[in-house]
Amino acid sequence: MRLFWRIIFLLLALQMCHLFPCPAYSSRLQAPLPHDTLTITATIPYNSEYGSGEAYVYLSDAHSTLTNPVVVVEGFDLDNNMNWDELYEFLNQESLIETIRTIGFDAVVLNFTDATDYLQKNSFVIVELIQQVKASIGPQADFVLAGASMGGLACRYALAYMETNALDHNVRNFISFDAPHNGANIPLGIQYWVDFFAGLSDAAADMQDKLNRPAAKQMLVYVSTDPPGSTGESDPLRADFLADLAVVGGYPTICRKVAAANGSGSRVNQGFNAGDQIIDYEYNSILVDIVGNIWAVPDGTSQMIFDGLIDIILLPQETMTVTVSGTLPYDNAPGGYRTSMADMDSTEAPYGDIVALHNNHCFIPTVSALALDVTDLFYDVAGDPNILSHTPFDDVYYPAENQEHGTITAESAQWFLNEVRRGATSVRPDTYAQAGAVLYQNFPNPFNPSTTIRYDVPAGSGAVTLKVFDVAGRLVKTLVNGKPAAGPERIDWDGTNAKGHGVSTGVYFYRLEASGFSQTRKMLLVK
Repeated sequence: MRLFWRIIFLLLALQMCHLFPCPAYSSRLQAPLPHDTLTITATIPYNSEYGSGEAYVYLSDAHSTLTNPVVVVEGFDLDNNMNWDELYEFLNQESLIETIRTIGFDAVVLNFTDATDYLQKNSFVIVELIQQVKASIGPQADFVLAGASMGGLACRYALAYMETNALDHNVRNFISFDAPHNGANIPLGIQYWVDFFAGLSDAAADMQDKLNRPAAKQMLVYVSTDPPGSTGESDPLRADFLADLAVVGGYPTICRKVAAANGSGSRVNQGFNAGDQIIDYEYNSILVDIVGNIWAVPDGTSQMIFDGLIDIILLPQETMTVTVSGTLPYDNAPGGYRTSMADMDSTEAPYGDIVALHNNHCFIPTVSALALDVTDLFYDVAGDPNILSHTPFDDVYYPAENQEHGTITAESAQWFLNEVRRGATSVRPDTYAQAGAVLYQNFPNPFNPSTTIRYDVPAGSGAVTLKVFDVAGRLVKTLVNGKPAAGPERIDWDGTNAKGHGVSTGVYFYRLEASGFSQTRKMLLVK
């Protein structure tokens, strides 16, 4: 019995609570060795303590010393066991880190000594790394700073702190990747499930301690309490951190700042509704009765989210039920997801079977990753033509469908590369033009009566065309024909042809052509 619970909680500890992206990979290859490893110790204390870490330097083949850096900061590493090999594997999804090196950039990857410590403490490690990078490349050179998940939040604080305290950072572009700017979510029912069963296993108790680490408390929108609360609430450490952020201005202003989300921009949920049951676990026998059922938090109404029973013969019976009201529907909201329930389901139990009624839950809501000033977790991001008026970021990226937290796709990798290049003075011209253009999937799709098409083109692209064709290959309408400004563009198609007449229901294709680049995507008009 004890072994069973140990296996469950070890699995959950590894899968449920990582705020640093760590998608599943089909195979693991040995990472190339970094060219250097820097020891970083903060010179600014937090709570009278100094944070630390190490930064892996992986140079472009064109450089023998750090010349044109892209500094990447890791996120919440629950067990602090992610080192260069793991970080390289994440960053090289879609060959991203190797492409960065190919076009003339050096990667500098920061690994915190304790990624679960206070965000402020680790932000001061970033401040020190920035100072060391500046000293290495020269006081007039600029560079890119990117943070994944929790790392994006820590980078934000570090840059804002430096600007408020008149410390030059020389960051030209800050890239935030699926970071919990408005908070992260682990289903509150799962947290109470952990609390209830923790007494059966030292491993469970250890996991409970890790969930109580400062960084987790600072980021989670809802945390379990003892005794259980009647509504969702955050830990006081979160309010303290947000207050500190406000003191330093909230966001940096002396750099371009952009944000990417793994969550849907088109209001797609996680496959279930608010208040739906997500875990079904019941076992009854003469000697042992166990119940551990979990529901998603409701949308404002009052509902039970956890029902637990441990009744083992000759031992005192334990029960817990938790009912909450007034919560927002975080568990099923659009967002970068984690497969926590599926991981629970895949564990073989010696008594009965844990059944995941749904596999994924929202982990970083889309509106959180993009720092939108809205309270609606299902806000129509893609349908808002003025979305940048709702965020402090200068540009945002989001997919149409929810993706696993930390997933890098071909499209998001291209978006990242475009932002890395922006304003850079040292990039290979032979790879710039083609790699710099990207055509995104239209949204909504299917659509009626109109849809939005987004694309990026680099400087120097020359003539750009965007055309719509029918399934027979006949030109329906030319949407763009000219030389637009470099960077992100968007245009609406209202489902009409060149004469202004509405076209019929069916499949259509749109093609972007720019300086040798050509890409075609499919869309569906349904009337």
